[in-house]
Amino acid sequence: MHLRSILIPVALAVFPAGLAAQQSPNYDIALIGDMPYGTANEPRYERVIAEINKQGVEFTAHIGDTKSGSTRCDDSHYAKTLAWFNSFEKPLLYSVGDNEWTDCMRANNGGYNPLDRLSLIRRTYFTNNMSLGKNPIAVQRQSDDENYAAYVENAMLVKGPVVYVTIHMPGSNNNLEYKLTQGNPNPFYDNDREYTSRNAANIAWLRKAFQTARDTKSFGVMILAQANIFEAFMDTTTGATHSGFQDFVAALREETVKFKGEVVLVTGDSHYMRVHKPLTERYPACVSQTGDCKAFDAALDARGNTILNFTAVEVPGSANVHWTLCHVRPGSRNLFNFEFMIVPDPAVAANGITASIANSNGVTGDVFETNSNQIVLDASGSTASVAGPLQYSWASVAGYPSAGIARADTASPLIQLSGRGTYQVQLTVTDRTGASSSKTALIKY
Repeated sequence: MHLRSILIPVALAVFPAGLAAQQSPNYDIALIGDMPYGTANEPRYERVIAEINKQGVEFTAHIGDTKSGSTRCDDSHYAKTLAWFNSFEKPLLYSVGDNEWTDCMRANNGGYNPLDRLSLIRRTYFTNNMSLGKNPIAVQRQSDDENYAAYVENAMLVKGPVVYVTIHMPGSNNNLEYKLTQGNPNPFYDNDREYTSRNAANIAWLRKAFQTARDTKSFGVMILAQANIFEAFMDTTTGATHSGFQDFVAALREETVKFKGEVVLVTGDSHYMRVHKPLTERYPACVSQTGDCKAFDAALDARGNTILNFTAVEVPGSANVHWTLCHVRPGSRNLFNFEFMIVPDPAVAANGITASIANSNGVTGDVFETNSNQIVLDASGSTASVAGPLQYSWASVAGYPSAGIARADTASPLIQLSGRGTYQVQLTVTDRTGASSSKTALIKY
């Protein structure tokens, strides 16, 4: 199926020397997050899953926010989300977001203790050293280290010349100084004990991922986390005076500069589809290392040198229920290339396509008569609102005598009839986005 997409290559990285690039096979992965937001978007989310299952990717990564920030955190939500995760044909990695736990203390979320919801997340999705999905694969978990036994959600996978690592770093300032929400005090504020422990674990896990990449002579590291650490670097809406991402960004900057390969950070959070290079030697950061954090703010060309082997990818989310296809090409100049796969609404798409059937004389209709045991039909009059070539598929309809169809994937098939009778064939026309429309015709012989 051809899908509407936007192709965005990642700039050249300096890869480690050796023949691994030529020896490692190409493959694709899917990147999603911030979905589904509300029950109205659930059917669209299921269409995203169906498309990904058809695409044949190696695995999918969901970077968190399995619901909106204003929907309830009832137990049933986590069970439903697990069922969706396990409907992916290939393995699925999940990096936890803020909407599924830090924001659950809000009244419209059910007024839950966030740490209770976090505990539920850990025992629902991370029960062993396997990924999610119908066909899970083994992953390494940070909890394998007894010093970080609580952090079952942080996982690592080495595939080809790439290290993939999930890091539990949610929005809402990474749960640092989460004192207020919607104007009301947070009754579950824990004086940042949860943040302090998890932040230390995250940085240790990040450094381990880079060390693993060096040990395995990998060409790239892909970090999967929910928070947009750039625009939300200093989030004051929750009552915070310090950035919950400052320590992580400092470690990320240090490790990326030392690494000879390519680094990609995949996030969601701010619901803006983009691939860009925002990390510089000065941005993001606090102006002062002591006292309250005042985020460094300057024009794009005044932020210092860009760290060129770093790329940030923000997946579609919220009302944009689409997905990102990542091509991993070890033997190419660009290790990673990204496409935004736009999933059309089927009701709208069907209205944009007209499937038309005519005979060889150009006469359109629903019923065709022939005195021969062969008839050529013509679908070249079919139209679509989207520019580009159309695909054609013809088939006999069950319940009628079976007709032989030659050139069944063209606009002009040859229908071969086995004997006298009434036959029915179905034409399906598909445009380049994957939207389709069908039409049937009777053939009387």
